[in-house]
Amino acid sequence: MTNRSSKLIKNTAILTFGTLCTKGLMFIMTPLFTRWVSQEAYGTFDLLLTYVSLLLPLITLGFGEALFRFLAGEEEKNKKSIVTISLVVSFIGFILSGIILFVISQVSEPIRNVSLLFYLLLLAETGYNFMTMVLRGIKQLSTYTVANIIYSFAMTTLVTLFVKGFGLELAGIVYGYILGYVISIVYMIIKSKVYNYISFKDFDRKLFVKMSKYAIPMIPNAVAWWIMDASDRTIVSTYLGISYNAILSVAHKIPNLCQTLFNVFHLSWQENVVETMNDKDRDKYYNSVMNNMLNVLIPISCLVISFNFLYFNILFDERYLFGYYLTPILIFAIIFSMLANFIGGIYIATLKSYKNGITTMLAAILNIVIHLVLITKIGLYASVISTLISYFTLFLIRYIDIRHTINLKINTNSLILLCILCYFVTSQYFKIDVLNILNVFFAFLLFYKINKEFIYKLLKKVGVNK
Repeated sequence: MTNRSSKLIKNTAILTFGTLCTKGLMFIMTPLFTRWVSQEAYGTFDLLLTYVSLLLPLITLGFGEALFRFLAGEEEKNKKSIVTISLVVSFIGFILSGIILFVISQVSEPIRNVSLLFYLLLLAETGYNFMTMVLRGIKQLSTYTVANIIYSFAMTTLVTLFVKGFGLELAGIVYGYILGYVISIVYMIIKSKVYNYISFKDFDRKLFVKMSKYAIPMIPNAVAWWIMDASDRTIVSTYLGISYNAILSVAHKIPNLCQTLFNVFHLSWQENVVETMNDKDRDKYYNSVMNNMLNVLIPISCLVISFNFLYFNILFDERYLFGYYLTPILIFAIIFSMLANFIGGIYIATLKSYKNGITTMLAAILNIVIHLVLITKIGLYASVISTLISYFTLFLIRYIDIRHTINLKINTNSLILLCILCYFVTSQYFKIDVLNILNVFFAFLLFYKINKEFIYKLLKKVGVNK
């Protein structure tokens, strides 16, 4: 196993541990949250999170990604300037967004009712995002992982206290999230000593311009990804009602577990692709990584889908049962999202981040059009079908484009796995218990068969199987 592959696996393993602890705990708590609060309260909370995710790249001008990219690539002497520049930009953006939100809240009562909760949540998530980018940039991945775990445990404990103990609904969930972020931020500041990287006298204007040229073209990409997600939530809330948005939100929870696994890999991949961009066997290596990624993630997706009948029959309240029919399509869509983001990582490494923005915006527009056309005809299904088509289109556009410079190719085995995934998705709509149980065993067998060599190597590497 080459050094570059070993490093990619090591970093992914570290991040995976923390992320699985975090997302696993949050997944376990979600059924409880949906039972403790009304559908309207949970649907509103989901919208707040969605709009916070929109404002993050806007108020920071995309400097979060630039912070990581430049810290990972610059010499030690520039790190103070990089961190300081990003902090200043984020602070100014946050102040301006507060002024704008205050003005809007004066003319809209619904916004005024949640404006304080929203602004505090935005502040907490902005600080959390800034600190995690710093940790990734200075390669403190263990601290990053522990911070994620601290956040998830603090958040779930506090939400339980505020919602179940004090009887707060929407406010209780938001306060729990905010304080969870704050506790994790304090830990990251102490552990990383980030204050040593902040020096306003080291603010470098030339570096600011260089970072701006990298960061600002990424804003359309971030906004377009948000549009694909948030437009679904907004359209559903407008046409069907906010309680239906709560069902859609729950349906997304399980696919998000699959998305999370890729996001963990993607964090390591972003660093790895920068370091290997000039290697002579670059194309061969990238093909190997992409197809191995599919070998791992598609069987995992099959396994997740095979348990779908248990999630909705046991974990979630009966008010959310319709999510059962939405989840398989969303998981299938996530695979194409993963492939599109894999290519997006190559765009970032080659400093062609503008291509991410252009391609994602086209997919976002397609998503909105399809959703609006179908929403009155097939209801909630319009959301997941439009998502699947837009993600597939995004991947296809990037795949065709990247092949002009890098010879990426999905191999035959990966195509067969995609066909098998189609079977798992389709089988869910028969709702036959025996078939569902057989699918569980089939999925486990598939994962072992495809990845047994990798599993043995990994166990040997960590000293479990000598």
